[in-house]
Amino acid sequence: MSTKLDPEERQELEQERDFLLKSLDDLEGERSAGNIDAESYTELHDDYTARAAATIRALRDGIDARPAPPPSSWRRRGLVIGGIVALAVLASVTLAAALGARLPGQTSSGNAPAASTSRDGRQARLQAAVDANPNDATVRLALARFLEESGDMVGSLKQLDEAVRVAPENADALADAGRVRFIVAGQVPSPDAQRQLVASARSLLDRAVQANPDHADAHFYRAVVLLEGFNEVDAAVSEFQRYLVLAPDGPFATQARNALAQTLEPAPGSGTVPP
Repeated sequence: MSTKLDPEERQELEQERDFLLKSLDDLEGERSAGNIDAESYTELHDDYTARAAATIRALRDGIDARPAPPPSSWRRRGLVIGGIVALAVLASVTLAAALGARLPGQTSSGNAPAASTSRDGRQARLQAAVDANPNDATVRLALARFLEESGDMVGSLKQLDEAVRVAPENADALADAGRVRFIVAGQVPSPDAQRQLVASARSLLDRAVQANPDHADAHFYRAVVLLEGFNEVDAAVSEFQRYLVLAPDGPFATQARNALAQTLEPAPGSGTVPP
């Protein structure tokens, strides 16, 4: 429904206009540098252009008649629970850093968490929900994300494995299980265990994108696993590009563009990506 703009709405529209116009400039730079293929460029350019035009019309006419954006799923926000913000990274940084992962025992700010009655109560409620509905993947995902936020990566992974067991076609469960598995792989000392975890992470992410080809986050996680775990540069580039097509201003858009920029830049004196 169209409404007259108040000052706050106008400021928001101006910020979106500036963001979209800058994104169009950045996109041209990516194309000039050869960092994006023609199909991805066209999809992104058309999307940015249409959104920018709608925003400019809203500012001009004083009425916000833009089509409502699709609702943001809880899954998209699952990786930023508690204010986790993924840092801008290059392709050579591990997935744990790319996703803003924390070491065990740390909060999203990197500090040791204080004892919290509220947190304990929330965990108890989530666990009770899982006990009451053991075959409900949704409640297991909620508990898994809470445990990850609390720094219990192993406990989180156990819940994700159960979520995949009870809902083997659930793209959210598959994607999270693959992501967390890759993070845990970087924390175990055994090379054999690392290899098994990385291979399992890839398999889960393969299944996630098969279950839902439009699951943007799964494409991003899969790109990093392909690049960091297997050095499959071409496949990783395709996945980063696919993520940007599906979520051009998604939570990992900056990381995906940075990864593409470095991945496609030859190392000095070489035509390959540095290890």
